[in-house]
Amino acid sequence: MNKYLDEPLKSRLKKNSITNIIYFCVLIPINFIVTPLILRHVGKEIFGVWTLTWTILAFMEFLSLQTPSAVAVFVPKHDPEKEADKINEIMNTLFIFYLAMALVCALLFMFCESWLIKLFFKVGPGLMPDTRFVLGFSFYLFIINFILACFCFLLSGFNIYYVYNIMHIIISVIRFVLFVAVLRAGLGIRGVTVVQMLSIVTETIIILIITKIMFPPLKFNPKLFSLKKLKEMLSLSVKMLVTRIAGTVNYNVDKLVLGYFLNPVIAGYYQIGANISKYISTIPDMLGLPSLLPAASELKAKDQMHKLEILYERANKYMFYAAMLLLSGIVFFGKDFVDLWLGPGFESVYLAMVFLAAAYTISLFGYSAINLLNGLEKVNEPMVVSLIGAVLNIVLSIILTKKFGLEGALAGTTVSMCLTAIALYVLFYKILKYRLNFMHIFFKPIISLIIARGIFIFLNKAFIFGKSWLLLFAGIAAFCAVFIVLTVFIFRHFDDYDMDLIKGMFSAEGKGRQ
Repeated sequence: MNKYLDEPLKSRLKKNSITNIIYFCVLIPINFIVTPLILRHVGKEIFGVWTLTWTILAFMEFLSLQTPSAVAVFVPKHDPEKEADKINEIMNTLFIFYLAMALVCALLFMFCESWLIKLFFKVGPGLMPDTRFVLGFSFYLFIINFILACFCFLLSGFNIYYVYNIMHIIISVIRFVLFVAVLRAGLGIRGVTVVQMLSIVTETIIILIITKIMFPPLKFNPKLFSLKKLKEMLSLSVKMLVTRIAGTVNYNVDKLVLGYFLNPVIAGYYQIGANISKYISTIPDMLGLPSLLPAASELKAKDQMHKLEILYERANKYMFYAAMLLLSGIVFFGKDFVDLWLGPGFESVYLAMVFLAAAYTISLFGYSAINLLNGLEKVNEPMVVSLIGAVLNIVLSIILTKKFGLEGALAGTTVSMCLTAIALYVLFYKILKYRLNFMHIFFKPIISLIIARGIFIFLNKAFIFGKSWLLLFAGIAAFCAVFIVLTVFIFRHFDDYDMDLIKGMFSAEGKGRQ
């Protein structure tokens, strides 16, 4: 057990980060291939149905009442060797709670399925059987996975996210191969849905087995359920839930609103654009920054609060360095990419990409703030700010979508996400007095982007980079290369510690162990 749990925090963060990066490097090309593949085989309407189904499932994650975050706060407080009984009490209490929530939700779905379809899935009678299958099969497998996953959250409590990442990589590749197989076999969206859900459940079962291997004292015993422990977890998690709801609303409410006021096709366009721009919002995951929450709890328990400011500054430096590069790439190359990727008739996809890329970039201001404050159990203020932001997003999306359609939905989300992120940054400063060095974090990358854009415009006159895939990727590579050279070697955006840390991530042991 010591082999996994007694590693230094830096070493765990390093493993989390590098496996995250590998996962997204694998996932990005897979998603680029899968989206047009499914569109071509099932059509825009059924693709929209699939999109809306997963939007509804995203809101169902609220069933957990954000207890995984509570686990990430409570578990680090206990010694895995000396207090295994207390950890088992936490996990079995969580299991009984999840089981109860899942049963209640399943009963509600049985009565509300037809209402949901009528409300959001505006398709013709010929597509209704597929719509019912996609929604129903996805829901019930989601519920099964929800119950199984509760014990897996123990790894996040130990700040061991790299197991999730490794399994995501393996299952993503297998799922992609199966997607291709079922679509070529003519099984359509039903085959895709079965592969998607069964692969998710299989992944969870494997992670559950690995969790037991890493923490042998883990045991399944419903008798360990503690109402007192449940109350303690819920008292913290429900407050953090509001923050999670705000994030889910920001990323998903537009699709439901578009499905209600317009149709699944427009919701599908929105989702395709979001599938590209969302990589900005997943930059923290790529860098392993979900570890900030349990890390803050651990540093507080060890009375090492002075390290939080360093974590905060560097996390934002790395996030925005990558985010600004992706944002500029989407703005400069996005239209040519969509034309080559999907063909004509998808101009709305590029529009969604640009709006959402800007929104997701600015929203990163709130990411580190929320995770660090939650890890320190200062959850009330972020809860209030996030709640206001979620309500604002819902109101703006409904009003603007009804009046301006897709453009209105995008504008509403952009405005609400930007205001919420700025408010969270101000809140973090008022509570902990940690301020970002804006000149240092933003000035050098922005100057580099301007120069890189100028060089690209000059080269584009000769090569017309958007004319083919080869030229497009050559243009993107040239743009990125100029940006990296300018920021790293000329403007010295990263100091010696940054460079040692980055090099250490790719070494066998790395300096994180020191």
